[in-house]
Amino acid sequence: MTRLSVGYVPLTDAAVLIAAAERGFAAAEGLDLVPVRETSWANIRDKLVFGHFDAAHMLAPLAVATTLGLGHVALPLAAPFWLNLGGNAVTVSRPLAAQLAAKGGLSGRLPDAAAALGAVARERAAAGQGALTFAAVFPFSTHAYQLRTLFVAAGLDPERDVRLVVVPPPFMVDALRRGLVDGFCVGSPWNSVAVDQGVGTILLLGNAIVRRAPEKVLAVPAERAGAPEAAALIRALAAAAAWCSAPENREDLAAVLGEPRHLDLPAAVILRTLDGALVVDADGTVRTDPEFLLLGANRPEPAQADWLFDAMAAAGHLPEGSRDAVRAVFRTDLYDAALGRPAGP
Repeated sequence: MTRLSVGYVPLTDAAVLIAAAERGFAAAEGLDLVPVRETSWANIRDKLVFGHFDAAHMLAPLAVATTLGLGHVALPLAAPFWLNLGGNAVTVSRPLAAQLAAKGGLSGRLPDAAAALGAVARERAAAGQGALTFAAVFPFSTHAYQLRTLFVAAGLDPERDVRLVVVPPPFMVDALRRGLVDGFCVGSPWNSVAVDQGVGTILLLGNAIVRRAPEKVLAVPAERAGAPEAAALIRALAAAAAWCSAPENREDLAAVLGEPRHLDLPAAVILRTLDGALVVDADGTVRTDPEFLLLGANRPEPAQADWLFDAMAAAGHLPEGSRDAVRAVFRTDLYDAALGRPAGP
């Protein structure tokens, strides 16, 4: 057995990685896969960069930023496998939800939410109140870019009219409860936890902002991406993803993810996110999206890299002329080779 230490943040979208370790898919490929839970994406990045992890569950934009050395030590990474698409949502405090509801902003549609949010933000500015504060999980994250999309649709300047801060996923609900933020964008199940604890209302499911948003990847140091154990890990994850995507396995998956050593949350909360049927408010309103979280769309596609480049460039996070460098992070060739598929675009 080849031992591999893989870092992850406690989110539903770590499901494929955890299932590979817990349900025998890694062992079938000769791997002793050891998932290591971390609180923040900064910890994940640092432990991968400095050799404490062999691979990591990672934000796709963070894999790009790490490769390019944006704000940190540079380490070229390869991302040969998508762990998920989608799974995020925007949640707001109950007081802000009440204000948005009065302006028709809780329909679950981006135009309605944006119009209401823009109106509230402008009213606050006219009254001399502080800007609304929203949290994302990391500066280089799809969450931050989804929030920016919402702000722009609301007619707000993300750099001037709204305060955008970073909070690790497991601390989002506490930040909302304590009034430190007015809202956040985070992966499941933390939006559902905020609703269940009576401190938040889900404003928008992620697909209402960007459908099938590129989210988490398997990230490995590029220098080791072609090693036999990396190919074995891709095969193990592909088998685990197929298992996770089968509806008949969802209850078992939710139970595994909910265990104390992983997410440490009730399986019922996690199951709602796997089913794509989320309770969005304390009144029990349910919003359904069968594609809320996709665990089986695993092949890196050029269009996904291009979307990430466009989003990161629009936020001022990428230098000009770096589109090819972004594309080079997402290794379709390694995915296809590991699974014995013909090479393709």
